[in-house]
Amino acid sequence: MRGLYIVAAVTMAGVSSVFVLLAELEHAYDLPTAGLGWIAGSAFVAALITQLTLARYADRGHGALLLRGGVVAAAAGLLWFAAATQLWEFVLARALLGAGVGMIIPPARRAIVLTAGDKQGERLGVFYAAYIAGFAFGPPIAGALTAIGDVRLPFFVFGILVALTLLSLRDLEMPEGVDGGGTPSKRVLRRLVGTRKVVAALLVIVSFRYSIGVFEPLWATYLDELGASTFFITLSLTGFALPMLIIAKQAGRLSDRLGPRVTSVGAAALTVPLMASYGFVSSVPIIMLMALPHGIMEAIQSPGTQAAVADAAPHEDAAAAQGLGEAAGSAAAAIGALTAAPMFSWLGSGPTWLTAGLVMLSLLVVSTLLDRPVLRRRPAPAVPSAELAELTFLE
Repeated sequence: MRGLYIVAAVTMAGVSSVFVLLAELEHAYDLPTAGLGWIAGSAFVAALITQLTLARYADRGHGALLLRGGVVAAAAGLLWFAAATQLWEFVLARALLGAGVGMIIPPARRAIVLTAGDKQGERLGVFYAAYIAGFAFGPPIAGALTAIGDVRLPFFVFGILVALTLLSLRDLEMPEGVDGGGTPSKRVLRRLVGTRKVVAALLVIVSFRYSIGVFEPLWATYLDELGASTFFITLSLTGFALPMLIIAKQAGRLSDRLGPRVTSVGAAALTVPLMASYGFVSSVPIIMLMALPHGIMEAIQSPGTQAAVADAAPHEDAAAAQGLGEAAGSAAAAIGALTAAPMFSWLGSGPTWLTAGLVMLSLLVVSTLLDRPVLRRRPAPAVPSAELAELTFLE
């Protein structure tokens, strides 16, 4: 699985460079603030489309091809970012990068779910740690490269590095797919979204990814308004992500020990007051102190939500279920990104962050009503297809 970890880390380093350099792009190319939401939102829309349409093919024996195609798309998106000068170019380049991530994540998680045994949460935590390592160390590298050259240099460097990760996939052996093509995709998705426990798990992912969508267009812009330098903004994201990296493996073990529903819902609930109050704090150091526990809770939440989806879905639909989770998250992130930037322009920081917190709280309440979290050890096997009918809304 080392090839998967390398791809995740380097690709997310490129993604995070976009995240922290949006304010710099805004200044360098005179982009409208509302347009930053279009740049961020296009990635999530593209990821949503690829996850809904392509993720199922990883269950049918094409996981390695999806991974390699995702790496090529992500590298091309970053290189286009380096060459772009107009808003529409940045939007399309970010969409291509988002599509690449959408092609990489479902087959990678499928491989982990089907090979991890009773250490599913722990292994998902390790994958998340690789993911977050890129997210943590990409920004300061991007900031240093921007200082050396200009805002285009980080995207060029990361584009080349992502392309080179194809070498790490040369000897990757993916778990076998379902023989005979399996169930048609529409039936698979219909069955999954008709399952109460799957929907409950998806809503926690939606809450988390909605907050990420809000963060992408607002974080750098908000800190920039408070007087933070570009280099400090790049370091701020590292400060947010570093605790997530440090405890990611332990967070996955916590999911194995206490149950993914308890850990994911509980950690998500603790992020709500932090999210709702960012816009009312005008001190950059205090915001950074708030970001530390926020990052820790998200590190606990992420492997728990992935394991909860894996528990509720059959093994033969493992990639489809993870793809559905990512698709639901991408849709939520797109909504967060596309609405947060205009709201920030119209209403200011306080109402925007507060609204985001209330939306997250509402989603978590519904999730809890659908499937009450119970403190227990996570069962090792996934739900067999034949038993899904007992858990559906229709029963």
